[in-house]
Amino acid sequence: MIMNYTYRTIIILSLIFLISCSGDKETTETSESPRIKNFSKIILPESNQEVIYGEAISFEIGSSETADSIVLEYGDEHMVYTNLTFDWTPKAFKTGKQKVRIKVFSGDQSETHYARLVVLSDITPTAMSYELLGEYPHAEDAYSQGLFFIGDTLVESTGQRGESRISKQNLKTGEIYQSAALENSYFGEGSTYWNNHIYYLTWTTNVGFIYDQNLQPTGQFNYTHEGWGMTTMGDTLVVSDGQETLHLLDPRDMSEIGKLEVYDNEGKVVYINELEYFNGLIYANIWQTELIVTIEPSTGRVLDLIDLSGLRQNFQSSEAEVLNGIAYKSNSDQIFVTGKNWPKLFEVKFKQTN
Repeated sequence: MIMNYTYRTIIILSLIFLISCSGDKETTETSESPRIKNFSKIILPESNQEVIYGEAISFEIGSSETADSIVLEYGDEHMVYTNLTFDWTPKAFKTGKQKVRIKVFSGDQSETHYARLVVLSDITPTAMSYELLGEYPHAEDAYSQGLFFIGDTLVESTGQRGESRISKQNLKTGEIYQSAALENSYFGEGSTYWNNHIYYLTWTTNVGFIYDQNLQPTGQFNYTHEGWGMTTMGDTLVVSDGQETLHLLDPRDMSEIGKLEVYDNEGKVVYINELEYFNGLIYANIWQTELIVTIEPSTGRVLDLIDLSGLRQNFQSSEAEVLNGIAYKSNSDQIFVTGKNWPKLFEVKFKQTN
């Protein structure tokens, strides 16, 4: 019995040794596997370096080979350089995280790199306030998410599961005279109007609903992010997701055709909520504040910071929550704002702070 036990022990130890050696051999061979080495790299700008919109950006390319040319590509720009250091001033830039393609050519070799930049606005937003022009009744049970006009008709979408609806209402009386409710599983969000149809987002379920002007459902669409605010900019729908990104959708098939990242001179602007587009600018509520920002659609720069503090002093309500809702009545050039569960809707005029 002792001999058998000893014999088995020797065999087990031998197997452990062989397995251990095999593992060491495999690890060594893997660690010594050849790797592809680049002959070039971007030294400047550093990855995610902050740059200012409109200013020149310094580039430095490192190369172990003689570089014949360096090609910079961004959007429609195609620039060719022969030096390893150069400055580039973009003709058309956007704020936020941007990628610039760099191609380095040496003989019959070429390598592609991407310079990753964070573009800040070059503008300090103009401080704006408001003049109160009028007050109108508003349903206090309306958890306002979207607000817009179709001609003289005020349309509002609301949130909260089991309470979400799209409705038409009388501006002067606040009376809701037509509405369509979402199923209880959906939390309604922003809404807008395009080509005789109303588009209505939901919060986290990645589905939106389409209605005709009589609030009859005609279809639905999907998206991959949260739905917050929504507005129409020409033939493009603009959707916020609660962060700094605005998603640009083609309403013909609801495909995403672009993005806009919203930045001011200090950094990204987050919690972008309800949206309205007029006078060439995107107006956006900033959630949990009494602020509206104006956004330049071509760049993402914040141009104005509108402070609506004081509106809540015009009513008493224990149900009222945050400011949310911007509607522009184009046929009379009027601006209206409200909030979640506010008993009033206000006509305002934005003005520069003295």
